[in-house]
Amino acid sequence: MEKNCCCPTDTEMKLIWESELKRESDSLKNSNIQEIALLLKIISNPTRLQIIMHLLKKDYCVCELVCLLNEKQNLISYNLSLLKKHEIVESYNRSKDKYYKLGSNENALLILNFINEKLMVK
Repeated sequence: MEKNCCCPTDTEMKLIWESELKRESDSLKNSNIQEIALLLKIISNPTRLQIIMHLLKKDYCVCELVCLLNEKQNLISYNLSLLKKHEIVESYNRSKDKYYKLGSNENALLILNFINEKLMVK
């Protein structure tokens, strides 16, 4: 019985084939795939995703987010700190309150805009 194999048996063809596979593998290693995987893990939390979806519309202070999400202040603050750590959100002071807005993480902005445009129920 003949064994099915996807690998070339010809030596020259096998070297070309292995070279192409190595190039493909290297291109993924050199990409920001680890960063994107971490980003997806961070935004997959429902509370954080809700915070982000609200911040896509406008800037909010913590007390407004607490009210919008009906969650405890410490939970909102904790999630905001994680989002801030990964540059998904930024904060600024207005009067005595700290406000949050979307950050400068380009990968996050691309993913979040895609989610907002394609996946969120309007």
